[in-house]
Amino acid sequence: MASLDIYFLDVGQGDGTFIICPDGTTILVDLGSKKNGHIAGKDAITTIKGLMKGKKIDHLFVTHGDGDHYNLIPELVNSHGFSFGKVYHSGPTSDYNRDMQGVIASSSATSFHDQAHSSEKKPLLKIGSASNQVDVFLLSANYPSEDDSDKNAKSICLMLVYGSLKAILMGDAEAETEDFIMDNFSKAFLKADVLKLAHHGADSTNQESWLNVVQPRIVSASADQKWGHPYANTIDRVLKGKRLANIYQHDIVAGSYDASTKDYDWEVLSITEAILTNLYEITGSMGSSWQAAGVAYVVQLGDDGSLSVGDTLNNISPWF
Repeated sequence: MASLDIYFLDVGQGDGTFIICPDGTTILVDLGSKKNGHIAGKDAITTIKGLMKGKKIDHLFVTHGDGDHYNLIPELVNSHGFSFGKVYHSGPTSDYNRDMQGVIASSSATSFHDQAHSSEKKPLLKIGSASNQVDVFLLSANYPSEDDSDKNAKSICLMLVYGSLKAILMGDAEAETEDFIMDNFSKAFLKADVLKLAHHGADSTNQESWLNVVQPRIVSASADQKWGHPYANTIDRVLKGKRLANIYQHDIVAGSYDASTKDYDWEVLSITEAILTNLYEITGSMGSSWQAAGVAYVVQLGDDGSLSVGDTLNNISPWF
């Protein structure tokens, strides 16, 4: 079975998604992390190196200019010898630090300086041949937020389509970005099987109206215990959709902001639904243990229409 493999990397409070297309084409969407003031997520580089046959990644998308989405990319290049065939980024290069500007300058780059999106019939990229083609649609890039210093709304938002299956990656998109996407694409087009929640599962985005349109079967939220992500309210909205696949019994940790203490409260949610986060505890027949550092969830979209999920450490029952 040929498959489109999407690896949601563990980078703590950051983002990193590594994709291997059926024809071997590789795509990296973000790679960066900040955890409690320190750079984290370096195990993600080890994961990428283990999955690669060489050191050239075909396509890099840097969704926006927040460091927790790109601050490991210069290390991937300068310390590990990786290069990129094409780099796509949202907003001006001044949104990025000097090291990342160097990576952009040394690559063939496309900058979305103005608000941009694909049409439903014309993807940004067509990868592979007719028998294994992956279409990459640009749902939004450089959305003009009311606050220009807020880079989140500028996020590159992507949809990958493989046969009958779809996956959506939202960067740090805001609610206004979701509204823009819903205004420019039909509900039928936006219905997808896999959704990477916007802004690490923040409560200020991932609107109920958006989730009702996408109706995901698997969701991912790359987050850690710094800013309350993923928010319990967001998880509640996701679960309300009742379309999520059941996978294995696990506990996830979700936060909520307490204005009186100006800090975050945490709760453990025991679920079987396919919600993948960096913070979970396996229970039941698997025993009880917190997730090991360096784990990456892998979601496979099969050419036969099947959808599978596991992880790179194989410490979770791998398929549903």
